[in-house]
Amino acid sequence: MARIDERLGILVVFTVAHFFLFCNVVRMDRPLELIWAALFVLLAASTMIIDVPAWSNTFTIMLTVTAVLVLIQVRRPSYHGVFWRQLNPGLEQWWESNRNF
Repeated sequence: MARIDERLGILVVFTVAHFFLFCNVVRMDRPLELIWAALFVLLAASTMIIDVPAWSNTFTIMLTVTAVLVLIQVRRPSYHGVFWRQLNPGLEQWWESNRNF
């Protein structure tokens, strides 16, 4: 993609990096992933079609949204991503109280 347009290459890397972050590192809940994806598609499409906002603004907005969503996720009692023992020491009790038999 970068050979076609450098910005498209950055777009692909940005998306793949977020997929890895959300699925493997933070273990983001589905609704939060979908919020991120919907906003990203809207901003990227708007940038590609009418060039508003600019790509730099689109990436800045999405990095801010990423930070907010990650913060929301790690503060949940069900958080079980990276560093869960430090960030969510009550996870094991939460699992026990929310286990379906």
